[in-house]
Amino acid sequence: MASIQRIKSPLTGEISYRAQVRVKGRPSESKSFTNQKDAKAWAAALETAIADNRNFPGRRAQRASFSELVQRYRDTVMKDMRSSNKASREQHLSWWDQRFLGLTIAEVTADKIAEARDALMAETFSRGKERKDKNGNLVPPKQYKRSGSTVNRYLATLSHLYSMAWKEWRLVQSNPLREVTKKREPKGRTRFLRDTERDALLDACAKSQWPGLHTLVLLALSTGARRGELINLRWENVDVKAGHAIVTETKNDDARTLPLRGKTLEALRALRLQGGGRSQFVFPALNDRDEPYVNFDGYWRDAVSAAGIENFHFHDLRHSFASMLAAQGASLLELADALGHRSIQMVRRNAHLTQSHKFRAIEKMVQERGL
Repeated sequence: MASIQRIKSPLTGEISYRAQVRVKGRPSESKSFTNQKDAKAWAAALETAIADNRNFPGRRAQRASFSELVQRYRDTVMKDMRSSNKASREQHLSWWDQRFLGLTIAEVTADKIAEARDALMAETFSRGKERKDKNGNLVPPKQYKRSGSTVNRYLATLSHLYSMAWKEWRLVQSNPLREVTKKREPKGRTRFLRDTERDALLDACAKSQWPGLHTLVLLALSTGARRGELINLRWENVDVKAGHAIVTETKNDDARTLPLRGKTLEALRALRLQGGGRSQFVFPALNDRDEPYVNFDGYWRDAVSAAGIENFHFHDLRHSFASMLAAQGASLLELADALGHRSIQMVRRNAHLTQSHKFRAIEKMVQERGL
């Protein structure tokens, strides 16, 4: 239904007319004109086009394939994405493209997406490739199942794809993901290393067949940086003389400086000498390609197992960093800054780490005040 609104500017007193067309199942459209006649003509023309299906996405969605939609998203939306986001987005899109191969855009309905969501949750996948252990035996890559939060990220990518198809490309009448329920996500982990575990892990990493593992774990423990931030670190952003590194590819796009001190700085200097400048990356792939070593999980798991540590993930090194800072009396604000969070709310998961410091402060205050 079309409506015409007469608008008077409070500053100039000029009169304009805004035409708005609303049709169920599609975003409303509006446009302003200097006279009422043009506003009515535009609204009438748009209503006629919708009625004739010339402006309605139904026919185009029935003709175009889902794969064509995915390719358009790659060519336009993903074009300017940073590499870390692009990699995960491409992984998600490839899975959906394979799942809906041969279907048109119109045939990918909410019920099919929900069915695919459950299949995604149920299937297993592996990380890395088959490798040899220290005895020369072939070790197959470990099998995993996706968590609820991972499945929801796949859904988020698909939802953004359909939002573009709906709001900008006019290929669908609405976003079907609005009718698809997300998976329940587990509560955030707060696992961190005890002192004895930390020493055992570093010792195991130093004995790893991959020489870079010990330096990588030291960096994670002493800076709190995320896995992706460290793996994508380039030598051009590392100043071993000044003792700092700059991470540019971060989760929230805010570059930040990592202080390099003690054994971490020594390990980086040694790694620089060993590498001989063969790659721009601090942790290059083992296939002689100038790219970061993303799939080091096998070496990591071996080190964790050799250290006798259970229920510990690489991301937990970040929690361990936060716990050590908190033990030194760091506040939540200081933790947020060190971890690269934009807001204090993002670091509240680590609030329990500062409790002992708070208790000590209160105890001191009570004693001094005689309370």
